[in-house]
Amino acid sequence: MSKNDTIGKLLIALPFFFAVSAIIDYSFTIWLAGSKENLVQNEFSPLLVYAVSNDLLIPYFLFTVLFYFSGSYLALKLLSQDEKLFYSASAILVLISLAHTFGGLSWYFKSEAYSNTILAISAVTIMMAIFLSGWSILQKRNVS
Repeated sequence: MSKNDTIGKLLIALPFFFAVSAIIDYSFTIWLAGSKENLVQNEFSPLLVYAVSNDLLIPYFLFTVLFYFSGSYLALKLLSQDEKLFYSASAILVLISLAHTFGGLSWYFKSEAYSNTILAISAVTIMMAIFLSGWSILQKRNVS
């Protein structure tokens, strides 16, 4: 399999995985929260709380999944010209997807250690994104 074939397959698979992770996250959150009041009181996402409070859950859910898929597809498509950036961005996208999936399950586990693990994944993802952004800028500057 050539590099272009691999990148082409990842261009669809990773945004799909990202969208599915959002579906898993929100489905578990809604299901395991038990009640609307419990979800509004304990949910971390202000947008989800707003959607639930104002009975906009289905449009919010559909928009979020479509946005996640299209946004991640577009970002990866734009980065696919630079193989190093593409694979780095792919790793970041996988980490965000894992944080989403694990976030939905946090309603089941309700453990401080589990929540801290999700925060650690998020922190590593942010550090990777910052480092890779700086690295990318330095690489472009050195080439010019």
